[in-house]
Amino acid sequence: MNICILKESRKNEFRVPLVPKDIEELIKNNSKLKFFIEPSNQRVIKDRQYFSVGCKKYNSQKIDLFLSIKKINLSTIKKNQNYMMFSHTIKGQKHNMPLLKKILKNNCSLIDYELLRNTHGLRSIGFGWHAGIMGAYLTLSKFLKIKKNKNIIFTIKEIIRSFKNKDFGNTRILITGNGLVSKGAQFFLNRIGIKKNKKINKSYFNVLEPKDFYQRIDRKFSDRDLILRKGSYRSNFKQYIGKYDILISCHYWDEKFPKLFTSKNIDNGFFKIIGDITCDINGSIPTTIKTTSLKSPYYKYKGVDVMAVDNLPSALPLESSTYFSNKLKKQLPKILNSINNDSVESYFISKKGFLNYRYLNLIDYLI
Repeated sequence: MNICILKESRKNEFRVPLVPKDIEELIKNNSKLKFFIEPSNQRVIKDRQYFSVGCKKYNSQKIDLFLSIKKINLSTIKKNQNYMMFSHTIKGQKHNMPLLKKILKNNCSLIDYELLRNTHGLRSIGFGWHAGIMGAYLTLSKFLKIKKNKNIIFTIKEIIRSFKNKDFGNTRILITGNGLVSKGAQFFLNRIGIKKNKKINKSYFNVLEPKDFYQRIDRKFSDRDLILRKGSYRSNFKQYIGKYDILISCHYWDEKFPKLFTSKNIDNGFFKIIGDITCDINGSIPTTIKTTSLKSPYYKYKGVDVMAVDNLPSALPLESSTYFSNKLKKQLPKILNSINNDSVESYFISKKGFLNYRYLNLIDYLI
């Protein structure tokens, strides 16, 4: 089977879905696999590094599966093809509906990394941990007024080192969520000397699990039901406003769930900065009215600084790509086997031009 890594159409997207050493391993384990690269001078890993492990330059060869991280040019989408990416369509995101429409119109299959789940219903592949690290770094940099580095590509060691000997005063940080994104943010804070829970005259952070800020109406809260979008909820978040300087949003959100707060809650005692790593526009964090970029990460909303970069792991491209690739190489064989099967696995948003029956709610967004 032929697999091609497409170039990303978005500027400042440096990540790759597979790194050369993992491609080399995949070929070693299955001699029928052939890999192609659409040339790009933007990737953190150069084309020549892919060619050195046997990849070929993509021109117009027959391809069984096209891989990308995020955005690709719509002109790339041809009839009867298979694409795998973070499509950001599963919630009916308006700005990505043209992508899904063209996929369906051209009888294509669309596989979304976001839909690859383990037996517990949790995502089995993603960049969440690295997003948490970079989101916490950018948020705290703004809060402490640290001069912005002109670079937009870093390593984890570099950004930790940049906070060495910084005075955090009595900074109070609130993190929402307990998944990989949250764990990444906590990792960064711990490494720069900010510890969990309150200590006298020292900065600290606290972590809220979903049960701490969502209250299920029938009082039968469970994390699994939340992931499966079961039950009705109301926000219990207002009690935390005024007690912290910084909010770092790392929790899962679905449009079925309430917003954490409203714009009416924003006053002089509100958070000084919000780092919305989840980055759902007009989602659970009402101050997130748009996304930002790595070159310009912040904007003001009613006097509050907001960080809403939607491709944070791209600032740690080599480390995040290596981690992601290691996960993807293990999943790729089953994905390749499923492409031509009559069955429709849950990780397909569409298969051969037909919308997956599990996601028929997307029809409302396609009309």
